[in-house]
Amino acid sequence: MSGELTTAQVADYLGVKTQTVYAYVSRGVLAPLRREPGAGSIFALEHVQALGGGRSGRRASTRATSDDVRTAITQVGPGTLAYRGHDVRDLAGSWTFEEVRDLLTGVCEEAVPTMPTSPRASVDAVLAALPPGTRVLDLCKHAVLVAGAGDLGRHDRSPGAFAAAGARSAQAMAAAVGAALGGAGEAGEGTRGAGAPTRVRGDASGDGALAPVLAAYLGLPVDLVDLALVLLADHDLAVSTTAVRVAVSAGADGYSALLAGLAAADSPVHVGASVRVLDWLRGAVEDPRGALAAALADGPPPGFGHVVYTEVDPRARLLLDRVLPDAGRDLREAVALLEGELAERRGWVLTVDLALAALVLAHDLPRETGSAVFACARTAGWTAHAIEELAEPGMRFRLRGVYTGPRGG
Repeated sequence: MSGELTTAQVADYLGVKTQTVYAYVSRGVLAPLRREPGAGSIFALEHVQALGGGRSGRRASTRATSDDVRTAITQVGPGTLAYRGHDVRDLAGSWTFEEVRDLLTGVCEEAVPTMPTSPRASVDAVLAALPPGTRVLDLCKHAVLVAGAGDLGRHDRSPGAFAAAGARSAQAMAAAVGAALGGAGEAGEGTRGAGAPTRVRGDASGDGALAPVLAAYLGLPVDLVDLALVLLADHDLAVSTTAVRVAVSAGADGYSALLAGLAAADSPVHVGASVRVLDWLRGAVEDPRGALAAALADGPPPGFGHVVYTEVDPRARLLLDRVLPDAGRDLREAVALLEGELAERRGWVLTVDLALAALVLAHDLPRETGSAVFACARTAGWTAHAIEELAEPGMRFRLRGVYTGPRGG
């Protein structure tokens, strides 16, 4: 290991979260040597070793598992995101979600089998049987189950069949979003409940494209929804994407692999993070100075600090540049104050979860909107990684545990 470490490398060496490293810096326990563009804070290895007692933490012993997964899909850097070599800043606003999905999967249209008829009617019937108030991500899981059950080619493990399964699942999930969130209510409210009639605002017909359907349900401009979908389409080996690859490696079909991704994504620190950020942001808009003071005293608030992005989360910047100009003055000023002060004083980068929360507040959308859009978008990346995993040896994620329990006599 070199004599200098980035924030992410310090966290990995010590076996802690990056937020903990930020806390060490703020408390004077660990001081950076300097800040570098594109890399963020740089620390001396000897200082980190002294803090850690000369040995690395738990994470260093498990890195090989991730390092062994080679991928040509998405590249993430300290301030950049690229899909198969295309910078997301060039794609946003000029490529549709479907074009980006095709780019990620690498499957030409001719190789994709003709999809069965739309699963919308079956999805509506299943969702209507679920209890009122069922969470939107749970509705999405049921929608994927229904989509898979109606596909005669479900167990076809070819790249084309996986691409078709991903597109069909996204359509089914969009129907679930309509059942849960259609006819948007006030931001912060729960879902409208499974079985509740969907009040569509706009035209949800479309030609199979996802953005027009979601935009009609949510009452948003189509280009805004398409932008969010493109920005969230993939993010390298996030935990949910790893779950998809593990399922494919074990022999799962495309739909089951997507369900594995949804299960791992259904977390308050992953796809559900924007809900927690929304709750915090609402109070921060009312009292931005108070929110800043609390953050400086207590540590990174929801929506700030990222494991990879040490300079800027390009997804957040692109989405905020589209959302904030039309937002209320209080929201614009609060985000500007908090982003500037927390970046300057603590190096905490504003994340896409806060941008999604700002979208919800700016357009008075239901509380789970951010999670719904995120999940629908990520079907593209999950499908791409599922297809890429098909070329790898099966069962390659069979880990070996290090037994630490009592020994027999």
